[in-house]
Amino acid sequence: MNKKIDAITRILEFSHPVERVWQAITDPTEVANWFGSDASYELQEGAIGYFEWENECVGKISMKIENIQPYSYFAWRWMQEPGQPYDDDTSTLVEWHLEPTQTGTRLTMTESGFAALKQQQLNVKGWQLELHDLYQYVTQIEN
Repeated sequence: MNKKIDAITRILEFSHPVERVWQAITDPTEVANWFGSDASYELQEGAIGYFEWENECVGKISMKIENIQPYSYFAWRWMQEPGQPYDDDTSTLVEWHLEPTQTGTRLTMTESGFAALKQQQLNVKGWQLELHDLYQYVTQIEN
């Protein structure tokens, strides 16, 4: 019997405008300040790039930009292990939905498409840390 593996969904509330949060999640230079130690990609649909965690794992994690709808939706797919070449069929999808609120921005992040429960559980822990770092990064940077 094959169990359905649930997606990971997290919601963050920022007191910053959508444009500021958008910049933090889409610009690879900014992403490298809160998500691992390096990020490299062109901000265009279909672009292949990578993320790297220099002190946590050996190798780069391949990724591909899936969809860009400025200031409201950003999606990329990524591999689960360093050094793997990018492959649509074995990657997971990470989606970022942004919406303006009366006090700033609501960010909803969802990762889906896990092939193994163990990987989903590891990413639950990983996203707790990474989204904490994103929140700290955005709130410490002046607009």
